[in-house]
Amino acid sequence: MAKGPRRVAVPMARDPDIIGCIGEAMQRGLATFILVGNRDHIVQLGQENGVDVSAAEFIYQADDGVACNLCAQLVRDGKADILMKGVVSTTTFSKAFLNKELALVPPGQLVSHVALFEVPSYHKLLIITDAGLNIAPGLDAKKAIIRNAVDFAIRIGIERPKVACVAANEKVNSAMPSTMDGAELRRLGAAGFFAPAIVDGPFGLDVAVSKKAAQIKSVAGEVAGDADILLMPGIDAANATYKTLTQFADCLVASIIAGAKCPIVVTSRSDNEQVKLMSLGMAICMCQ
Repeated sequence: MAKGPRRVAVPMARDPDIIGCIGEAMQRGLATFILVGNRDHIVQLGQENGVDVSAAEFIYQADDGVACNLCAQLVRDGKADILMKGVVSTTTFSKAFLNKELALVPPGQLVSHVALFEVPSYHKLLIITDAGLNIAPGLDAKKAIIRNAVDFAIRIGIERPKVACVAANEKVNSAMPSTMDGAELRRLGAAGFFAPAIVDGPFGLDVAVSKKAAQIKSVAGEVAGDADILLMPGIDAANATYKTLTQFADCLVASIIAGAKCPIVVTSRSDNEQVKLMSLGMAICMCQ
């Protein structure tokens, strides 16, 4: 990709936090923006919140679905580098970037949500996946989710990512599919399927992030208590963990959708301006 500020396409940027993020990114020279929606409403909302976004490029559109498709087309046509969700439903936004005709996702590729946390009580950055896209991934989907997270980890400088397959406990139980998947993913990891990553499990969340818990439960290995990536058993557990950390813990978070031909920023409507800006910054880094 060409150097310089990245071009970001945003459908329906009609929220103070999104506008604040856009204004800050423009002021810092991090990105330029194509905002698909109602220019007058967006600029006025910015002015009401002390943010000037009038220098952005605007394309008028009143329909959420059409706006999302237009933004995806801008990326496909090389007119934008990053796709960022505005005030539209995740379902509507996802339909646009998953549209086969627009080809933002390579054939056969699964895309997944990757969240990067800085948790004060943990000794390093922590990646959690998938808290926003794949609802109940089976074994094959989990393989792809791990690959996406490992690729992301390597891109941010983690040379040998340690992946913990999270379940309710460490014992393999046929009545608990997450434990069965964890054991098989561990076997594949030992065979080098996810190299250079190390994959282990099934682990309770405590064993994945606490050496003390791992010692108490007699769980050995390089990953136990030192995970870089938490592969969650499904979206319920992943999303609850994500929101527990953002609501109850004093931690920083950024997230993107990985696996597509371009970085895609899909933050929660409840995420504040800082989270949106850091997520955008993470997407910009992925363009380097």
